[in-house]
Amino acid sequence: MPRSYSNKFLLTLSKPTAITTGHYLAKTCVKANLPASYVCTVFGISRMALHTWFRGGSIRPRRETTVDAFISLVEKDLKSGVLPAKNLKDAKEYIEDILKED
Repeated sequence: MPRSYSNKFLLTLSKPTAITTGHYLAKTCVKANLPASYVCTVFGISRMALHTWFRGGSIRPRRETTVDAFISLVEKDLKSGVLPAKNLKDAKEYIEDILKED
């Protein structure tokens, strides 16, 4: 079962730091209420790798384009009111819809 983001993690996101793509991805996922365990399926990576990105770890160049496209899609859906996901079921359906489009 997906876990929510910890308070400690949310506090680290709120601190001013150098913004990396992974850090921006984390903020976007939190804002959209998309659990990490669902998001990692989009990229075909482990939750551990995703959390490394979230904390500023490097993203391989071949994945950077996919991450940027995902962020753009989520931001568009946040603006249009499709997101934030109201519950885990909605979040899972959202991610599954993205995977169907690929």
